[in-house]
Amino acid sequence: MNDKYLVEKILQNNDVAFSLLIEKYQGLVFNTCYRLLNNYSDAQDISQDVFLEVYRSIDHLRNRDDLSGWLFRIAYSKSISLLRKKNPAKASSNTEFDVSINQLEQIPKHTERVTPERTLEEKESKEVLFKAIDKLPANQKRALLLHKFEGHSHKEICEIMDLTQASVESLIYRAKIYLRKSLAFYFKNI
Repeated sequence: MNDKYLVEKILQNNDVAFSLLIEKYQGLVFNTCYRLLNNYSDAQDISQDVFLEVYRSIDHLRNRDDLSGWLFRIAYSKSISLLRKKNPAKASSNTEFDVSINQLEQIPKHTERVTPERTLEEKESKEVLFKAIDKLPANQKRALLLHKFEGHSHKEICEIMDLTQASVESLIYRAKIYLRKSLAFYFKNI
C-alpha cells in the first residue's frame, strides 16, 4: 500500500490505515529516536509521541509522497527537543547528529563462512569506519547517514535538511572523499 493511499484513508478516519502506517514506519521512527537519544525507554516514548503527532496533524502534510521524510523530521525534532531538556550543553547545534558507532545499524554481513577471525575483523572495521564518520562535520555526517543508513534519496535529504540538491550532493561527496582518504591506509593493510 503506497503512502499517498494510506494518508488519504487516514484522513477519512480509517484506523486500520493508521495501524498500517505505524507498522510500516515504526522501525524508521524508533531507530531515528534511538540513534539520537541512546536510550531505549526514551526512544520508545518519543516514538509514541511521533505517531500521536502524526495522527493529530496528518491533515497538514503537504507532500503525501514524502511520508517517511515527514516522519523522520518529526522524530528528529522531538528527539532533539528531549535532548535539550535533559542536557542543554550536549544538544548544541554542532553535536545534534553525533551518532556513536554502537547506535548505527549493522552493516550487512557477507555470505562467506563466518569464522571468529572474520567476525573480529568485521567488528574492528566497523569501529574504524564509524569513528571516521563521527569525525565528519555535522552537516556532512547528517547527509551521509540519511543517504547511506536511512536510505533517503538526495531529493528527500534536500527537504529534510532544507538545502539545495547541489548542497546535499556536495556534502555527501565531501564526506565520501574524507572517508576514502582517512580510511585508505587502514583498509589497504587488512
